[in-house]
Parts: sequence; structure tokens; C-alpha cells
Amino acid sequence: MLLREPLRALCGLGLAAIAGIAGAGAEVGDEASFFEALPVVLTVSRLPQPVQDTPGAATVIDAELIAATGYRDLARLLRLVPGMQVGQERGNDQWVTYHGLGSDYPNQMQVLVDGRSIYSPYFFGGADWGALPVALADIERIEVVRGSDSAAYGSNAFLGVVNIITRHTAAESGSSVQVNAGNRGIADVTARAVMQHGPLGLRLTAQRQRDDGMPDMHDGRDIRVLNLRGDLRLGERDELTLLAGLSEGERDMGYSGVLFDSSATRTARHLDRSLHLRWRHTPAPDEEWSLAYYHNRERTRDDWFVDSSRNIETIEGALPPAVRDYLLDAKRIPVDNDRDSRRDNVELQHRFRAGAATQLLWGAEWRRDWLDAPYLFYGKGAQSQHEWRLFGNLEWRLAPRWLVNAGAMAERIDADRTRLAPRLFLNWQPQATQTVRIGWSRAWRQPSLFEREADVRIVHEGQVLNYRHLPNPDIQPQRIDAFEVGYLGVLPVAAGTLDLRLFHERIRDLVQRRPVDVTGLPLASPPVVQQVLGSTRWENFDGTVRLNGLEYRLNLHPWRDGELIFNHSLIRVSSNDRSVRDSVAPYTAGLTLLQRLGLWQGSLSVLRMGPIDAGSGYVREFRYRVPAYTTVDFSVARSTRLGGVPVELRLSGINLFGRHQELAHRPLQFLHGTQRPANEIGRQVHLSVRASF
Repeated sequence: MLLREPLRALCGLGLAAIAGIAGAGAEVGDEASFFEALPVVLTVSRLPQPVQDTPGAATVIDAELIAATGYRDLARLLRLVPGMQVGQERGNDQWVTYHGLGSDYPNQMQVLVDGRSIYSPYFFGGADWGALPVALADIERIEVVRGSDSAAYGSNAFLGVVNIITRHTAAESGSSVQVNAGNRGIADVTARAVMQHGPLGLRLTAQRQRDDGMPDMHDGRDIRVLNLRGDLRLGERDELTLLAGLSEGERDMGYSGVLFDSSATRTARHLDRSLHLRWRHTPAPDEEWSLAYYHNRERTRDDWFVDSSRNIETIEGALPPAVRDYLLDAKRIPVDNDRDSRRDNVELQHRFRAGAATQLLWGAEWRRDWLDAPYLFYGKGAQSQHEWRLFGNLEWRLAPRWLVNAGAMAERIDADRTRLAPRLFLNWQPQATQTVRIGWSRAWRQPSLFEREADVRIVHEGQVLNYRHLPNPDIQPQRIDAFEVGYLGVLPVAAGTLDLRLFHERIRDLVQRRPVDVTGLPLASPPVVQQVLGSTRWENFDGTVRLNGLEYRLNLHPWRDGELIFNHSLIRVSSNDRSVRDSVAPYTAGLTLLQRLGLWQGSLSVLRMGPIDAGSGYVREFRYRVPAYTTVDFSVARSTRLGGVPVELRLSGINLFGRHQELAHRPLQFLHGTQRPANEIGRQVHLSVRASF
């Protein structure tokens, strides 16, 4: 019923279930103070709202949970959020989507650090999770909007938003040093210094993260990050914030013996710099003006040689004889995948109250992206793109139990007309401990510069051997209409809370990587080579994709100083294309136990991911669905004092069940055969020592 008549069944089943839960919640009695403990979130509508008032589902990962997991990578924390689908193809990079539909580089979810977009034009429109310019120790909380939020953040917030919010300098003092050491060459150090001088607060964070990656893979990393935050009170009503960051490092990339050296082993180097200035003016307690400017500069050096003749002994069993003969005659061909990008962004925002029951926000934004990548745009110079946005959000308490949220974003991007992304939600709060919400939103995602203009060729001595990727100037933005029924409330047992979201998401013109016929184009390689390699470009999917399902997060405190967090999602994809259906894991689940015993603290997470066809690389007419897997993570810590200095000792590990595959590298998988996983993620264990001064 739910899947045959998705929207009608969704609303009917959701409201019936929520009514039952709300009825049970009535037995709790007077719990008016319950919601006071829930966080005020800033991301969903850009208005500061208690989470029960937001127009959509939001999950908050706070600093305490971040520390309790012992994780070294921010993206792994998102496995604790219902609906998120996270994996690793290799040790030094992460693949993160909400509700799947990810490509080689997922780009349908906005990622922010203190409101600054880190969706990189040089990273194919996605986020470089393997080298995020932020230290976990600086994070106050991570707000995850589960569902389309283009009404507040524009094109990239097509399926959701991850906003990483760092701690204000006024909220902390002192300094700290943390050292990690473990297997697979884990050797990290993080040093933080916080200083206060009158109205000025400063924090300087330096971090180095190093490891050798996973067993039998070329995926080591050495990443250095330096961040500065300054908060200056200019008076009772004004504050100036400066955030500056530098990230540089080396990451081992590629695989040995892959088809045509399409991703040969090499070491890529990056250098990312950012400057973010924000001024806030609060003329009244319920009014705020803000003006922000940021500049991102990113540079990657990533080059190698195509010399597949050296790999014949490894791969010849998988290739036709004609392809083998061609490879034996191949010469060393340089591949220069160096990339440089710049982004400038200006944003003005005004929040105010228009009455006791009404809160309003409006704003405008301008952005310019610039990208120079000769390998990605053959024969073309640097690419650039301008974006303009005008947005507004309204919160209206029309009655004591009823709250309306309305918002819209008008967005114009160079190659397209102005698009409108509206949102309308109604929240019903029958009692202080219960919120039921129902709403609809429409959003667009503009194709990235890479999707629209990419022209990738393998050229040797002036002759084209292969068209890897062709441009598509006619590609159109994809559109989503999202319907949602949600519930947030206190449960009558175990001091618990339940956050439930039922959804029906309808996507048209989905942007997909598709094979393209290059007959008629001049090619120096024999046709049989093209039959194996093929050529692709980004195109709009002709049909409609429907995602129906539910997700929930259950928090329980069943005993003293203990907490259980259970996340679960079920998704059904309706599409006439198997590749679309397989690109979404039908389920994800996670159970996390947090426990304190005096000076001891521990966490244990059991995480389950359903089967999915996801990863990177392309081989013509080759498909591979990564099997479902279960993994276990743990962390145990003890606090003590050494010479009067507070010290925490922590032992943490991930993937305790051992080696398994999470994402596929398709050229490698093609050569190994579909039955045996070609790239497996292994176990990592490390010991941490943190001292605070």
C-alpha cells in the first residue's frame, strides 16, 4: 500500500502512527520543560528555532558525541544520522550522500563550515571529505537537515544540508594537545590555543593527520591544517568574526594494474586556503543584520602516466586479444589532472520580528566560481560561473498549537533562467512534548561546471586515443518535489525521544553519467578499445525517479548515565532504470551505546549498510553492486590528572569485523571479476592522549 500509492499512503499511515504515539505520550503528564533541553538550530530556515519548530527534520551531533566516538574523520560521524549513506572506496577519502543517488563525486547535499560552502568547483561540484579544513576538536555541533533545503541555501541543498559549526571563542578557554598513535601508521597531533583579551577572543588550531591507509591499498595520507578564529566585540550591538584556514597535504591515489592506467598509482598534493569575514549587528534582542564575505582558493597537483603495457600480465585475462595487442604497442602518455579554483561569495541577511507571533528573515547572495583544469576542459581556458540568490523565510505562530513556516529562494546561475525553490510546512503541537509536521518543498540542482562543460580526452602525439568525457551544454537542472510527514516527541518510557520522518520525493531530469556514441569522431585507437573503455557525458534521465520511505532516530536513557541511539531508514526507489534503483541502498541502520562509569566513558556502534551500486570509475556496460555489510566501532576513555593537568586516555577502533568492501572502483572490479571484492576496507585501532591546560 505504502509503495503503490506513495503519497496518500505516506500521509495516512504517518498521521495514524503519529496519532498513536502522541496519544501514548499524553500519559507522560506535564513535561513542559522537555523541549527546553532540545537544541536551538540555525540551519533549517536560517532562523534560530527550537528543533521542534523547524520546517523539516534536523539531526544535531554535538561536541560530546563527537568526542565519545573517538573518530578521526568527520564523515564517519554522519553514519549516525538516519538516511545518510556513507562509504569509503579507500582509506583517505569518504563518499557521503543522503538517500543515495550519488555519482563518483556526490554533489546533491550542501556542506557548510560556519555558513561557508565547501562544495568545491575543483572537486567536480562535491565536497572533498578526505581533506576538510576543520579539526574535530573545534566543532561545537553539526546540524544535518534531512531533506531538501534549497529554499534556504539554493541549488546544492537539493537533498539536504550539513552545517559544521565551530565553537565561539567566548565559549571556551585554555589550550589542549592531543596525540593519536595506532596501527596502519596512524600518527596524529592536534594543538589548540585559546586566548582572551578584553573584547577579543582568539583560537589557533594546528593539526597533522597521518596514516598508511588500508591494507593492500595505495591510500596513505599526510594532511596539515592550520585554522585561526577571532571574535571581536565592537560594542554592545556589533561583533566581527574572522575565520582563516590553510590545509595542505599529500594523499596516495590510484590502483596498481587497472585498465589503461585510468587511475594509476601516484601521490596527489593539495593546498587549500580560505578567508571568511562576518559582521553582525543586533539593534534589538530579536533583530540581527549580518554581512559576510569569504574567499576560497584550492589547488591540486595530480599527474601520472598512462602506460598500460606494463600491466598486461595482470589484466590480459580480462581483455579481448585485440585490446591486448593494442596495449603492448602503447606508449607512455602523460595525464595532467592539475586543478586550480577560486570562489568569492558575499551574503547579506536580515532577521527580525514583525510581531509577537511572527519571525522573518530575508537575504541576498552573490557568488563567483573560477576553475582552471586543462585536463577536464580540453582545449579550453579557465571556466567561471556567477550565481545570484534572493531568499526569505517566515515563521508564524497562527495559534498556540499551530506554527506555519514558509520560505523561498530565487536563484539565477549564468547558464540558466531564474529558478524558484519554495517550501511550506505546518507544525501541530498538541502538547508541550509533541510536534507533528507536514510539508512540501520544491528544489532545483544546477549542473556543475564539470557536468556541463567537461571534455576529457586521452591524447598522444596529437591523436585522440579515447574520449573519456564529452560536454553537454544542453543539460538541464534536475528538480525535486518533496513531501514529508514528521513527528518529534518524548516517549513515555526510558526518558526517550523519537524523531520520525516519512517521505515521498519525486525527482525529474536526474543528472546521470551515461554512455555516448562517438562514431564519426576521429580516434586513433581501434574500435574494440572503445567497446571496452567507452565514452560518457552527463545527461538528464528521461523518466521520473520516486523515493518513498521512512527514517527515524530513537534516543533512550534506559539506565543511569547510559544512552542508546538507534537510527534506521527504509527506502524504496521507483524507476524504470536499474542503474538508478541500484544507486540507493534500500536500508541503513545503526545502534550506538554511550555509557559513563565514574571517570570512564565508552561508546559502541554497530552499523549496517544495504547493498548499493556506488563508487568511481567507468567501464562500458559493466555493473557491480557492493554487497550489504555490517561494521562495528568502539571507543573507551578514562579521565585522570597528571601533575595537576587534566588528561584523557582513549582507545578507539573502527571496522572491528575486519575487511569488507564499501564502494567499488569499477575498472579494478572489472579486472578482478564481479564475485570477489577488489578493494576492501580494513581495521584501524589507535590510542589517544589529550591534555588540557
